[in-house]
Amino acid sequence: MSPPSTPRVGARGRPPRVTEERLRQAILEIEGEVPTMASLARQLGVGVATLYSHVRGQDELRRLAADAVFDAWELPPAPPGTHWAHWVLDYARDARRMAERYPAVHGARPLAGGQLRYVERVLAQLTAFGMSGGEAIRTFGHMALLVLGVGAQIEATRLEEARAGLEIWGLFQDALSNHPGELPVLTALERGGVPDPDASFDELVWFTLIGIARRRGEVLPTRVPRSASA
Repeated sequence: MSPPSTPRVGARGRPPRVTEERLRQAILEIEGEVPTMASLARQLGVGVATLYSHVRGQDELRRLAADAVFDAWELPPAPPGTHWAHWVLDYARDARRMAERYPAVHGARPLAGGQLRYVERVLAQLTAFGMSGGEAIRTFGHMALLVLGVGAQIEATRLEEARAGLEIWGLFQDALSNHPGELPVLTALERGGVPDPDASFDELVWFTLIGIARRRGEVLPTRVPRSASA
């Protein structure tokens, strides 16, 4: 999703008029941080006082930001023959990227406005794959937890900093070395990170999808596919 660019404001003439469309457009252009009244005013080319006549404060701005992001969020394509699990994996990858690009989605009020419309689109696609309503809701819930709970908070690149001051790290290393089975992701993290920073996230998602498939009476390969076309 590439938000349209803001029209340039000329040196002369009246300040740009603040409309709902321009508000949403400017919000989408503020990436990597939650928009503030000051940053949005700068993006619009107006004063903060002018913006306050259209947006009552930061709480309303957070709602507007979430609505703008969720309404503009394009789901991955699902060509004929796409397996549901491959699509969900692509969806989770995309959702993680969007959550990093637009942190406003983290504080969005559950099932309101644009988020509700977005959830409707996701569930519609999952049911189009033949999932029941309950299966679709559970699958969506699992992915939301991984993206916003695990994927957005645990980064392999930050592990070295996190473990430096943790006395529990030694206990974790003992448990890891004494575990009878293979734990390739955790082992790679303990050794200083994985080559692909998304590898651990992909494996968590795919492991979850294997469990969902098992409940549906299906068997998925253990290897993580690259994309929905794999």
